[in-house]
Amino acid sequence: MRIVSFLFLLFFSIITNAQKFEYIYQGVEFKCKLVKDAVTITAFSLKASHVIIPSEVVYRGVRFPVKSVDVFMNGVNYLAETLVLEDGIEEIAKYSFNEFRKLQSVTLPPSLRHIGKYAFRNNTNLKMYLASNIDEISLRDGKETWPMKGGVASPNQPLKTAKEMNEMANVDQSNIVNNTAIVSQNFVTANHDITRNSVSVKSDVDVEIPVTQNKNDDTFCVIIANEHYKEVPDVDFAIRDGESFREYCISTLGIPEKHVKIYYDATFMAIRRAVNWMSKTDNVTGGHSKYILYYAGHGIPSEHDRTAYILPTDGTPKDVESCYRLGELYEKLGKMNAKSVTVFLDACFSGMKRGEDRPLVEARGVAVKVKQDILSGNVVVISATSDDQTAMAYRDKHHGLFTYYLLNKLKQSKGIVSLGELYESLSSSVKKNSWIVNEKLQTPSIIVSANLRDKWKDLKF
Repeated sequence: MRIVSFLFLLFFSIITNAQKFEYIYQGVEFKCKLVKDAVTITAFSLKASHVIIPSEVVYRGVRFPVKSVDVFMNGVNYLAETLVLEDGIEEIAKYSFNEFRKLQSVTLPPSLRHIGKYAFRNNTNLKMYLASNIDEISLRDGKETWPMKGGVASPNQPLKTAKEMNEMANVDQSNIVNNTAIVSQNFVTANHDITRNSVSVKSDVDVEIPVTQNKNDDTFCVIIANEHYKEVPDVDFAIRDGESFREYCISTLGIPEKHVKIYYDATFMAIRRAVNWMSKTDNVTGGHSKYILYYAGHGIPSEHDRTAYILPTDGTPKDVESCYRLGELYEKLGKMNAKSVTVFLDACFSGMKRGEDRPLVEARGVAVKVKQDILSGNVVVISATSDDQTAMAYRDKHHGLFTYYLLNKLKQSKGIVSLGELYESLSSSVKKNSWIVNEKLQTPSIIVSANLRDKWKDLKF
């Protein structure tokens, strides 16, 4: 009998542990627990100052809804200052954020059905941006509430429109540090329609992502998504671009989750670490692997010698020494013994802002045509633009134009596509729709190392 009980407990423990996993969203690592096809967030990065809790996560290639949040343990150690729960989350467990002593503002969605007692610390300085069905007085008093059932919510509280919610939430945003993704606090109107700037808005390429049963164990991927910059305008949708590409790598291409590294709002040193990780991984695997590098963000040219640079979030276009030279990246990738290294650049290097036809530095009003680098090793680089063009945004789809059609082709082909087919599709779709959507021409370009010149078209992920 004891043996049977032991085996049962062991089996139960294995099942339980298998349901616990980690997920990175908007630069913050979340600890998740999967129970009956729904996820509970149980913890997140202690040092994250600005936190957006997602309404859904991806685990083993499957998308699951986040229904509840229960992060009571060790709350006193969290450094979170601003907190946003995405629409779709239904419950906040009791005491969850009661010990979050540095919390300055919280934004809660209308989807909440239950808020446990003392979910938030009784702090009069805590600013609350709430959906109209949540009673602030009851929440501050630590009462247990049921917003979707009426609960103790005030019947006289007028329903706030998405615009009003946005204006309220933006009051605090001026002092937020751009180390993690910050989103416009657009929530919902009375009919629960998500506004276009909300992180909950999804394009057709962000849903029903194909899932492969094959495992691509010999492929590694680095994703750099630079959206928030300190000295230049932000890059619209860059973080969304990176996250969606990550999901396609894992779900559609079958790359193990641990093989995919994503860097949000990467600084100069973070970019160097990302590239070094690829080089070290290549040394460990002995040249038997394939690599993908994806970058969404700003590029910048040197006006002195027309050299192209990736602009880190802590860099400035006024000083190229603070930027990461594209040629250095190619040199490092070219020295790898990998079977192939495929680079996707959703950026332009003409000195113009990605998504808009205006210069990053106002004093520079003319786009620059950068000189083309020569590749070595087994490297293929597919860029969003040619010459001095600008990489445009596809605002209706909430993605960069180049990235949207990259994801679209991966979705249509279920990841079974050669680089030749992919580039042909990208070249045609981006060129055509850049004119239709933006009335400005954008043509993707490709450069290939000599080793792959005769066989790159047949390469697959």
